[in-house]
Amino acid sequence: MAERKKRTLATVLTTSNADIYTVPARFTSDVNSIYINNASTNAVTFSLDWYEVSTTTYHTLAEAVVLQPNSLLQITDYPLYLHPGDKVRGLASAGSAVNISIALEEYFETSL
Repeated sequence: MAERKKRTLATVLTTSNADIYTVPARFTSDVNSIYINNASTNAVTFSLDWYEVSTTTYHTLAEAVVLQPNSLLQITDYPLYLHPGDKVRGLASAGSAVNISIALEEYFETSL
């Protein structure tokens, strides 16, 4: 039986693609919600994707989505089920403007 650990991660997106979360070895992970906040007084865009290590493929989650000033977007209806080495990455059109928080559950797998 897998041991479960709930986590919330947060970071500020920059103008270069950067890893936000990578599933640790011997774990699987369920990403339950993603919060994206524009903390600036200007409209900005953000992009997110997830990397599936088993197929070496990046899958687009959001591409150049416009966030109005001081706004929040929450993604909850589409959980991601990730495996060891899979990752979520993102970028924004303006550095230090877009904050992202990811709520997830990690499961330690005794046999992978």
